[in-house]
Amino acid sequence: MGYIRTSPQRRCIFAAMSSSWRGLGLLAVLLGCGKSAEEKAADVSACSATGTTATVIAQCLHDVAGWRQAAADSAGAARASELETVTSEIGVITARADSQHGEEIRVCDRVLVDMKTCLITRFGWVEDQATAADDSVWTSRSAVHQRQIRSCLGRRAVGTGACLQLHYKWQPRRALALDDSIRRANINR
Repeated sequence: MGYIRTSPQRRCIFAAMSSSWRGLGLLAVLLGCGKSAEEKAADVSACSATGTTATVIAQCLHDVAGWRQAAADSAGAARASELETVTSEIGVITARADSQHGEEIRVCDRVLVDMKTCLITRFGWVEDQATAADDSVWTSRSAVHQRQIRSCLGRRAVGTGACLQLHYKWQPRRALALDDSIRRANINR
């Protein structure tokens, strides 16, 4: 093994050159690095908020974020594909949930119990959603309810709410609310 003999003067030149080269190399690395992965991801996210097609995303990346056209086209196509996949999956999940919720409503409607309570206890629905579904189904049958009310209004032996509970299986909360409504209307006459 041999050592390269250099003079002290020569070593200073090499040291000076290597520090110069190191500085230039660092400058080149800093200029050549461009954006970090986080910055690129933020650019893609911001541009995909303006549109979901590959061309719109790519144009935004090129014009607004200063990306090279080829890189912008590639990133735009990838993001558009990702967004399309997510949208498709959301559609499938929503359709499945709607179908499942519809079946749960039908099951609770067949049982002679309070639909809201059935949805909450049997299927784990949130109270607000169960109330909304119960009210929606109830409202959709308003013509039937009107006939039932007219039928019970003519009966003198029993109150309207009690008649609706006995003969038409109304829930107590709805029958009592109707009784209260009738009493208020009679008081205001």
